[in-house]
Amino acid sequence: MEVKAQVHTIEKLKDYHFLVPDYQREYVWEVEDQVEQFLADIANEFDPDAKAPSSYFIGSIIIVKNGSKHDVIDGQQRLTTTVITMCALRDLLTGQPLDAVQEHYLKTIQAWLSSFDMQSKQVQVRLELQYEESKDFLLQLILGKPLPPSSTLSIERMHAAYERIKQHLQKYLDAGLGVLAEYAYYFLTKIDLVVIESENLSSALKIFETINQRGAGLNAMDLVKNLLFKEAKGNDFDRIKGKWKELTGHLERAREGDSPLRFLRYFLMARYYEGILREDEIYKWIISAEGKQRLRYEQAPYELAVELEKGARRYADLVRATELMNDGGDYPSVTRIGFMNKVKSRQHLILLLALDHTSTAEAINYLAQQIESFFFYSNTLGIQAKNNERLFVQWAAKLRGLKSEAEIAPVIETTLVPYLKDKLGEFRQRFLALRDNDYHPLYRLRYVLGRMENQLLALCNTPQKGLRYIDGLQIEHILPQTPRDGAIPSALAVSRADYEGHVYRLGNVTLLESVINQAVNKHNDLHGTWFTDKQAEYAKSGLLSTQLLNHTFAIGVNTAVNRLASLPAVNFRTAQWDGSAIAHRQQALLDLALATWTLNHQRLDA
Repeated sequence: MEVKAQVHTIEKLKDYHFLVPDYQREYVWEVEDQVEQFLADIANEFDPDAKAPSSYFIGSIIIVKNGSKHDVIDGQQRLTTTVITMCALRDLLTGQPLDAVQEHYLKTIQAWLSSFDMQSKQVQVRLELQYEESKDFLLQLILGKPLPPSSTLSIERMHAAYERIKQHLQKYLDAGLGVLAEYAYYFLTKIDLVVIESENLSSALKIFETINQRGAGLNAMDLVKNLLFKEAKGNDFDRIKGKWKELTGHLERAREGDSPLRFLRYFLMARYYEGILREDEIYKWIISAEGKQRLRYEQAPYELAVELEKGARRYADLVRATELMNDGGDYPSVTRIGFMNKVKSRQHLILLLALDHTSTAEAINYLAQQIESFFFYSNTLGIQAKNNERLFVQWAAKLRGLKSEAEIAPVIETTLVPYLKDKLGEFRQRFLALRDNDYHPLYRLRYVLGRMENQLLALCNTPQKGLRYIDGLQIEHILPQTPRDGAIPSALAVSRADYEGHVYRLGNVTLLESVINQAVNKHNDLHGTWFTDKQAEYAKSGLLSTQLLNHTFAIGVNTAVNRLASLPAVNFRTAQWDGSAIAHRQQALLDLALATWTLNHQRLDA
């Protein structure tokens, strides 16, 4: 294959007209990250007083001829930022009292940005973005016309880059017109980049792959796209381009468009790879003999693009469900995982991505219910996330291609169930020693107590509380955190440390509405009838688990609520509240927890 590689200054790029094809990634450089680094790198090299300034290399671009122009295969982010910088220089120099040399600099910049082509009788710009997200923003900027509104993320980034670059260059102008002019000269003549020109797209993509594989460029997701395009035949190219655009949209919806490697890694571990795949090993595995055999992208690149798009759609749907923190979503069980294992958690997606793409929401929710139970026990036991990932990739292999609860349940019975049953004794001990901050952050503690509240309501065939309602409740410490005047009766505790040992146990907390919580805060005189007074307020609550703290609370005769009082899960009702009562309630909560977080509808101790 014929390849030409030449070092060019920015000024010498006037010999090319560049196109960024519509299948390429849109502008993604962030002002506070890559744009700032671009400016800082050049600023560190630029010295307006230097008599013989040295050149500075900013990277490479890969291009392939397309008629009278050249398609940019790699380096479009850097090239776009260079064009934006040239626009900012032009706009700052225009209207200034320039001398003859400075006037020449301005004319050079103007001619570099755009020129009139006599053959086509049209103005040609140095860089044309063909992807839809650009909405002609760069064209308007180059031509000095009013800019379109920031209707896409790509436009927002380009606009922000222009404003930041212009602000940066304004500091040189503030130091003197000559300083800005010297910067323009330096930028045009001393900034170098390598232009790698290939004879055709296939060769250009091969160069792109080689350079990036050696650590000089993009991430594995971009390289996978490159592989699919390279193997495309006939109309596959356009079809893959369409699927990749959909995939990118899904990841943007998950707010991971700029960091797609977690999706790709989870997708591969869920569906193809055996074991834990590190991010820096992804591409190496994909192009290995095993990767080629499993993914079949050489024989069927479009089919892999379709599968990736479907996986990205599910991934985005489940990320959004995890972060919902509200009722009403399509995947309520996934939303509960967000509460149980923190809203930014993603490990559960390894298991959920393993299911067949045609799996129903019911099947996904069923598996998510089991995962939520797993996370409850795992978090209570303090198991580290890295240990869970090792298990999840093993279990995902058994879930691959399953579609229904009937298929999922037997796998749960041979994976999650025996793993957790083996830790049941340890879980009991750990639960009985739990303190309220063991379920940090607070929304998780509220959720744990709320889920057990709903279990009590379910036992009474009573409507359950919603997630939003539960998350708006207060955490009430029954034995108060701040006794009046700091006075603690010796019957309750022998020291302040002993007292706090009781106060912060899980058995001493309950959920409470904010209005009632304000009322019970007044009852903190431990030498008075504080608990009786609190019980009277608890009875006014709309929460059954809190109402039951009043040992006289009852509804009617022989009702479901009254019958509930005889169950072990609520066997803590007492007229006196002390360390013994707290320990007794914590034991009751243990039984309630086992009834709440089941696997395949069975208690773990069944």
